[in-house]
Amino acid sequence: MALRNLDDLTVFLKVLDCQSFSAAARALDLAPATVSKQVARLEAALGTSLFERNTRRLKVTDEGRAVAQRVRAAVALLDEAGDVARQGNDGLFGMLRVTAPVLFGSRYVAAAIAAFRERHPQVGFELHLTDRVVDLYASDLDLAIRFGRLADSRLLARGLATSRRILVASPDYIRRHGQPIHPRDLRQHRCLLFAYPGLRDNRWSLRKIGGRNLVEQVDVNSDLSSDNGDALRVWSAAGMGIALRETWNAAGDLCQGTLLRVLPEWEEPGTPISAVRARRDPVPARLAVFIDFLAELWTEPAPWDRLLGPSADSKSPGETP
Repeated sequence: MALRNLDDLTVFLKVLDCQSFSAAARALDLAPATVSKQVARLEAALGTSLFERNTRRLKVTDEGRAVAQRVRAAVALLDEAGDVARQGNDGLFGMLRVTAPVLFGSRYVAAAIAAFRERHPQVGFELHLTDRVVDLYASDLDLAIRFGRLADSRLLARGLATSRRILVASPDYIRRHGQPIHPRDLRQHRCLLFAYPGLRDNRWSLRKIGGRNLVEQVDVNSDLSSDNGDALRVWSAAGMGIALRETWNAAGDLCQGTLLRVLPEWEEPGTPISAVRARRDPVPARLAVFIDFLAELWTEPAPWDRLLGPSADSKSPGETP
């Protein structure tokens, strides 16, 4: 039997990626019954079962896996062809849906999108700012900007930059309480802690710049904590204590002199900032070019680090998709 509706293939791939009919329905903004009907219609057309269904879980059949391998690239090419028909064939076009952490996204990802849009005005963007880790397979998002090591083997990450955390305090705080000489001195200072239910960041691990194996772990305590890093920056600039802040968060205050570096020879080992995408091929040209653009824009040292000197951790931020 011939395929009557190519949209059935798109729905099938979304169910496979989401591992759920209901999640695929949400991602596609369809009724669950419609998703089930389209997959059943595709199975009838192909004369085979694509999924094994039971009350506990959904499992793709060997035939379903083989179909997905053969049609995924074709569906992507059809989407690209539709974009070409609508937009013409000059330059990049189409939509990119990007998610990023709220504060970093509003400051740096939004600015990067504005700069990219000047070069490629036919590329549209949806920027979703959230500190939640969004499932890229259960959503229509093309790209996530994430901090830390990649934990999900289904995803691909390309390192873009390194997030460094350094100690900062206001000039007024230093005048009143003095400058620590060694990380151990932090125990006698008022420190500002990042904390949320289940996590209290009161053990600071600091590496000496140039001292590859010299690491000090210091337990600090405070009656001032927040689950928002920018609140800690504001408190430290107000003279309330010493904070361990990302350089991209504190760079403006450091340049203006409202914050000073504390123990400038020590900092926390860096955390990679990565562009993360689902393992889907082919990769749309607009997505590949945007990732290259971010890597070039934030090349080491990242723009927010260039006035702050060398870091204690020079490892490559990640792998290439």
